[in-house]
Amino acid sequence: MFVPPGLRIRDYPARTAMDPHHHEEASLSIVVGGSFRERIASEERDYARGQIAYLPAGVAHSQQFGVKGARQIILTARPTWVDYLADCKTRLADSPHANSPTFHELASRLLQEMSRDDGFSALACDGIILEIVAAFGRTSTAADASVQPPAWLCEVREFVSQNALAPPGMRQIAQLAGRHEIHVAREFRRFFGASLGTYMRRLRAEHAACLLLGTGMSISEVALECGFSSHSHLCREFKARLGMTPSQYRRRPG
Repeated sequence: MFVPPGLRIRDYPARTAMDPHHHEEASLSIVVGGSFRERIASEERDYARGQIAYLPAGVAHSQQFGVKGARQIILTARPTWVDYLADCKTRLADSPHANSPTFHELASRLLQEMSRDDGFSALACDGIILEIVAAFGRTSTAADASVQPPAWLCEVREFVSQNALAPPGMRQIAQLAGRHEIHVAREFRRFFGASLGTYMRRLRAEHAACLLLGTGMSISEVALECGFSSHSHLCREFKARLGMTPSQYRRRPG
């Protein structure tokens, strides 16, 4: 499993408790299973699947875990996230939290992407994490009402389309766009319906399909040409996207 830097998955046994404690670094956490009650200062909160919370560094808190225990994805907050959330008018000092199916869906996608552990996992996970931060910021600010992708975002799509076989990192893409990484990830998915990692995987699969039909290259050669780590990696991706193996695709009539 690929584990992005600064990410932890924590499992807590049923009906256990953690005494008051604090952490040296701020964090964002999403509950992906079970439930628990948390006390921060004089406030008590109930958390269940889909709950996201920001915890500032040094804030004392304690937890009481439910009958099924709990599982959390915990992300160490990067300074750029903190700046972004502050720009969204998120009251970070109040340890804000929110609950939405959006956070459950994003967390599920993140876990699924981590399990894939291929050449695109780092970029894809980074994109999903930035979507999580953006969605959390959106709870504190109005969404942009524009309906057409701006010119800079179209340029990003063109750039990644031309470089899908040698994928650039999120930082390079954001620098090209002259925008914050979180903003790029959020807007790309909003306008184009897929994360950057998913979009580039799709382009690689499409290029592989063209090579399978238009050349005499072996499937292993096509896999390497298109940036897949192996024949089996290409087969998995093809099966997931087209419902058939590369061999079946090549043999299909017409």
